[in-house]
Amino acid sequence: MEIWSHGRKEYEVISTYSAHDDAWYYQVRGSAEPSSTGPNLTIAIPDATPDGPFTPKPAQHILVFADGGALPWPILGKLIHLLESRGELVEEQRDLSSEAVALPLTLNTWSHEGRRFEVNQFHHGAADSWCYELYEVERDNAENNYIEVRIPDAAPESSPFIPMAADHVTLTMHGHWALPWPVFRRFLDAIQAAGDIVEPTGDESPPDARP
Repeated sequence: MEIWSHGRKEYEVISTYSAHDDAWYYQVRGSAEPSSTGPNLTIAIPDATPDGPFTPKPAQHILVFADGGALPWPILGKLIHLLESRGELVEEQRDLSSEAVALPLTLNTWSHEGRRFEVNQFHHGAADSWCYELYEVERDNAENNYIEVRIPDAAPESSPFIPMAADHVTLTMHGHWALPWPVFRRFLDAIQAAGDIVEPTGDESPPDARP
């Protein structure tokens, strides 16, 4: 287990193999909060050779379990970097073309292996943030499971929207949802492509406004 820090909060990072599921699990959760209420994000990577050394299956088989709470964007990025550096994202096929990652200001419908997802973006006035939401349609979703990325507005009293630096951005998970890694990754890529993730520079001047 590792402990990662962001601001004044700490997060446990647990990496373990489950013989019951024949999969390697990476879990990030709030170390000072019960996992049922604090941020709890788990990446499950199936084993292609369960009778031998662990061999990750292609990334299209990976599942993401979003089990509630808010996770800072830098911690999420660190987790993804960990997966990449350990070679867990085998044969990952990312379409970074504008057609794949563009998000017009309307509902966007994505399909993946018979499942349909929608991505919505809007300005959340009460939270002074720009929000991106991902949820599933045409599926029993009584618990209203979805994830959202909130990007605080650096100048909420003025217009247009100006994103704060990435260390203020959060991934918030609602309910208990298992979603395919390719959909989760595409969601993150689309937000990056929108230009709203601004890396801290140490410069006190605000970033450029949304056009």
